Amino acid sequence: MLVQFENIRQLQSWLASRQIDASGWGSTVGTKSLGNLWDEYVYGEISFQDDPPLRIVQVVQVIIRRGNRILLEVEQEFNNQQRRSRKQPPSEKLKASETYIEAAQRCLEEELGLGSSEMAFIGPGGYRQIQVVVESPSYPGLPTRYTFHTVEAIVKGLPDHDFWLDNRSFATGDPIRRHHWAWMSDE
Repeated sequence: MLVQFENIRQLQSWLASRQIDASGWGSTVGTKSLGNLWDEYVYGEISFQDDPPLRIVQVVQVIIRRGNRILLEVEQEFNNQQRRSRKQPPSEKLKASETYIEAAQRCLEEELGLGSSEMAFIGPGGYRQIQVVVESPSYPGLPTRYTFHTVEAIVKGLPDHDFWLDNRSFATGDPIRRHHWAWMSDE
């Protein structure tokens, strides 16, 4: 059953009642704060299940190839200068009413600064979906069910070397200040 919250205090109380300790979130390297979790909820990027307690997230991952290499986000730099290793393709949480293609387009616009004319998605053969339940790296102790929608894209306008890009959504409360991208072997 999905659970709803009216304010951050209700969310904090629900976490505590399920023995999920949020006290170190945001102060430990690579973690986000309770306020960040609340923002994800308010923006419609996540939901919560009550029994067992789960954070539910739909994520789109975009695979961009250059020969035998794919583009990966090597690390993120937070607004407090902390960094965390990622080694993930461009990724974005789906919003409540968004399709995975709409989220993939938003991802490439926000994460890589690409316009719609610089991207094309590969048809049905370029799509996969998997679901995993793990402890969230951003919110230690919080079990999270991720549904990953992986799509392949052809893009124009990216450098052939490693590069840093500022986070375009940073001003709207996102704790990530910038992203480090690298072309890595797809093996």
